[in-house]
Amino acid sequence: MKEIDSKGIYLLPNKFKIIGVLLFVVGIIITIIRFYFGVKPDWLDIKVFAVYSSFLQTKYFTFITNNILEELSGLILLVGLVFIAFSKEKTENEIIEQIRIRSFFYSVYSNILFTVFAFIFIFGLGFVYYLVLNMFVFLLLFIFVFRYNIYYYKKIIRNN
Repeated sequence: MKEIDSKGIYLLPNKFKIIGVLLFVVGIIITIIRFYFGVKPDWLDIKVFAVYSSFLQTKYFTFITNNILEELSGLILLVGLVFIAFSKEKTENEIIEQIRIRSFFYSVYSNILFTVFAFIFIFGLGFVYYLVLNMFVFLLLFIFVFRYNIYYYKKIIRNN
């Protein structure tokens, strides 16, 4: 197999995968600290620019004081998952590219099915929680499907 440049698919270098795993673990830890233990450190209460804010009153294009721990945990998780999902394998070839594309489409179709289910059976604030979670579930699903397919491909190669 020859090395390829994935014809228009722009992937990050392989070393970003390790950075992504580290960011993902840190993001999970921060998320647990924030949402499970309810910790909101005062030193993270800072003024931020808000395009839209709706707490006690609705505000547009203004500065508000906000504890940014939730935003930090979300950003760190999201960047970590993007780094994991879109980093090159040590050897990128046409078969890996096909596995990546096929895994991506399986993930898109599965995500659409989950979302249709949510539209039909989840209501109110639960649906909002689903939408927030959906940002991460899609990437997790893609990573899982891609890793499984790579494992299966390597297993077939070892047995031949």
